[in-house]
Amino acid sequence: MKIAVQIKQIKDADGTEVLKATVPMNLIFEKDFDAKRLNEELQKFECKYLKLVDSLKTISRLIKDRQRRGKVILYWMLGDEIQQFSNENKSSNLFLENQLAHLIRDTGLSEKMISRCRKFRLRYPNIEEIDPGKCFDNYIKTFEQGYISAKKSNKRKESKHA
Repeated sequence: MKIAVQIKQIKDADGTEVLKATVPMNLIFEKDFDAKRLNEELQKFECKYLKLVDSLKTISRLIKDRQRRGKVILYWMLGDEIQQFSNENKSSNLFLENQLAHLIRDTGLSEKMISRCRKFRLRYPNIEEIDPGKCFDNYIKTFEQGYISAKKSNKRKESKHA
């Protein structure tokens, strides 16, 4: 049986906000409910998720701090982290319900960024396929129809208002 997990923001005893994995309450009424085993599995899942969030935040900071050359590799790594997490949980009894919404909330990344990085990683599964000299926008064009970079979009807006 697959069990949907939600990650909730709660306050610990010190009043600090922390992320906690939770499952639906109706599970305790199941005939074969094993509280100890579920708690162990939830702790493992929570640990994996927190590791993912920390990793994505670190990569995101590096993307913001880094100059253009080689930055595209970081976008690939961001997508790879998400893909690895998803793959690891395919065979598990627990799965993250509405993964995208949780990642947006917990990492501060946009839906567009998460989706693009994941598509990028799926389109180019081997990191050796990535040319560090190319920019991320060039790769996005290969899997998004009608893609317009933010720079070009801003230029269009400026020319319309001029």
